[in-house]
Amino acid sequence: MLQLQQPEQVIRHSGAWRLSGDIDEGVLRQAIKDTIEEIPDLNVRYRFSDDGDLYKYQYEQSECCLQTASVAAIDIPTYMSKLKDMPWSAALNPPFNSFIVHTECDTVLILELHPILDQAHQLADLTGVIQNRYHQQMPKDATLSWTAIETPVSTHNTQKIASEQAQDQEARTAIILGEFRAALAEPEMTAADDFFDYGGHSLLATRIIGKLAQSHGIDIGFNDFFKSPSAAALAEHVSVNKTDHTTEASTAATGAAVFQEQAPLTLAQQFLWHAYTAYDFSSIYNLPFAIAFSEAVDEQILYQAFSDIIKRHASLRTTFHTQNDVTLQRIVPVSELDQYQWFWFSEDSQGVTLTDEADYQFDLASELPLRIRFLPSPASEPQVLSLLIHHMVIDEWSLNTIMADLSQAYWSRALHQEPQWDTSAGNINDFALLQQLQGINQQHVNYWTDRLREAPKGFAPPDPSATITPNEVSTNAQCIELDLDAAAYQTISAFARQHGSSLFAVIYTAIALSLHKQSGLDDIVIGTSASGRTDAEFFDTVGYFTTMVAHRIQFDTEQSVESLLNDITFTINDSMRYADIPIDIIQKSLGMSPTDGLLFDVYIHIHSNNALNGALTAPNNKALNYQQIPPKKDISMFGLHFEIMDDVFEEDQHALRIVTTYQQDRYSTALVESVCDKISQILAILNTTNGSDYKLGQVLL
Repeated sequence: MLQLQQPEQVIRHSGAWRLSGDIDEGVLRQAIKDTIEEIPDLNVRYRFSDDGDLYKYQYEQSECCLQTASVAAIDIPTYMSKLKDMPWSAALNPPFNSFIVHTECDTVLILELHPILDQAHQLADLTGVIQNRYHQQMPKDATLSWTAIETPVSTHNTQKIASEQAQDQEARTAIILGEFRAALAEPEMTAADDFFDYGGHSLLATRIIGKLAQSHGIDIGFNDFFKSPSAAALAEHVSVNKTDHTTEASTAATGAAVFQEQAPLTLAQQFLWHAYTAYDFSSIYNLPFAIAFSEAVDEQILYQAFSDIIKRHASLRTTFHTQNDVTLQRIVPVSELDQYQWFWFSEDSQGVTLTDEADYQFDLASELPLRIRFLPSPASEPQVLSLLIHHMVIDEWSLNTIMADLSQAYWSRALHQEPQWDTSAGNINDFALLQQLQGINQQHVNYWTDRLREAPKGFAPPDPSATITPNEVSTNAQCIELDLDAAAYQTISAFARQHGSSLFAVIYTAIALSLHKQSGLDDIVIGTSASGRTDAEFFDTVGYFTTMVAHRIQFDTEQSVESLLNDITFTINDSMRYADIPIDIIQKSLGMSPTDGLLFDVYIHIHSNNALNGALTAPNNKALNYQQIPPKKDISMFGLHFEIMDDVFEEDQHALRIVTTYQQDRYSTALVESVCDKISQILAILNTTNGSDYKLGQVLL
């Protein structure tokens, strides 16, 4: 990519040797040709497909890598400099070149090697191969004498290039560090500090990568982010895209709409709406959040603060309307909000329970998609707030935004002021119109279909005690909670860092391996969540952007646990840039129909830095702490649903849990308990010396 975008920074390796006078040039030419045929990488070409994939292919004619020339001896340095300055095309030129140069008094061999082959081949090794091939074709007493000639400096001013590269590196480091500091709210963070040591996680990494690409033209791979998580180290892995993405996105969005009250559904919303319809608009897509306050809260102030949030984030005042099989979303104007009831004080909630609220069935055409209710509680017990929101208008990323804004609004309203926002909040209608304008990215669809074609569906064989098939709709569920020990967060995080991975990928690997051991299956498709936020303009927009993605995990008994972790880490990270495609579009491309259900039966995702554990601060600096009340888990759309809970409490203390929800008509409690036990054992193995070196066949559970 550096060669493609900044070719002036790619300096090809070269060397020159003065040959002895008794050289047999014909044999030398043949020795070079034999070397090229023995090492095919020396004569390859690279090209991009129409889908943007990079391919390497063999070029048959070895003569193109061997040239002759005649120059004056004094001009050899100039000749080599000119060779270095000649442009190089990956599609047209080989990465290796040899030149037999005749001067008035001797013969010089010049070899040139492109750094694209650095990891596999060096000039010193190639000269040895050529010498061996030459000696094999000559009498035993013949020798090939080489005398190295000092390699000249290219006509490029290498010191200037080095200086410019250093300046570019310093500038990119500063930009990346600025984004780290902003995302983590750590103004004292240095370029050498580790992003993850300061509380960074995959969702924030997604945000930073998107912001760097669209605001600064700096492209970073997710795998590089986890392997080099400091600003200074990460700056060494960037590629620069000079296209002004920010201008393009803003122009497209402006062309679509400045503010539209009505818009189509986004691709992610379309999938969710179809699934919601299939479940007869039941409560399965309710998000029943609830929090308990440590001290009494002024309900009137909190009502005013939530009113500010609904006015600021338009998706929270959206209704949905279907006509002629087309569903549109309409933003309720602020002036009409008094026509809707969405907030209940504790005196209006007598006899109402959290279960009642969680089971409420929304009519999204006629009411707002949220219900906020204080529940009556004795003075001796914590004050409880039910926050019920429909999934069509919110995802987990959005919840973090809402709770952060709520804190600011509460502070302002406690001072009898309206909150002053530093930035405006985009609305998902504009994103929907922009997405409609751009269309579906077929290259991204191809990415998924190439990897999932002919993959096994579901998690078969199911539990022998199963009473129904996966295609039958049964959402009745139970759950089992696996509490990891107090040191688990530190030990797993340290292990992840050691292997250039993430806490999520390590636990994901333990779950996947436990399923392999439980079932004996060597090929399992696992679903997980991706942010779906592909445009930095909408990172702070509340709405449903999340997509489900499917990873195909394959197991080999001779593979080490570390190798499996590396494969899974790469699979997860590599797929993130393609996560704008919802699973229904992928399955349709694979030839599946909506009645086939989901490709996967197992779903794994993580909840990091739960926003429902925190505090509201009053003007007297008194903290009103609140903590989430865990919701009931009695319905699930997945056969096996693993939620990794990374709860953060006071003094930045982390507690790790794995909550496994399972459809009780398909999987028995005994089977799920067995899987959870295997997860614990695998995590324990990883915490032992050389535990990651175990081959999968040696992991006996």
